[in-house]
Amino acid sequence: MAIHETEERNGKLRTVMKLEPGERVALCRCMRSAQFPFCDGTHKTVEGSAGPAIVEALAAPVEKSTGDG
Repeated sequence: MAIHETEERNGKLRTVMKLEPGERVALCRCMRSAQFPFCDGTHKTVEGSAGPAIVEALAAPVEKSTGDG
């Protein structure tokens, strides 16, 4: 289960998310979710095109490309 901690830093709120490998969460981008920072679907009832940001913790690291095409 996602763990999140919100703290004040330099006068601004900062939220840190910790996910288990393979875990997926939807984060609010409309800034109106009652479950902020998680999406609760409120964006569907407000004007605009903002939907959630989907974040997934991969089970294994992504291999970096060497650029040798």
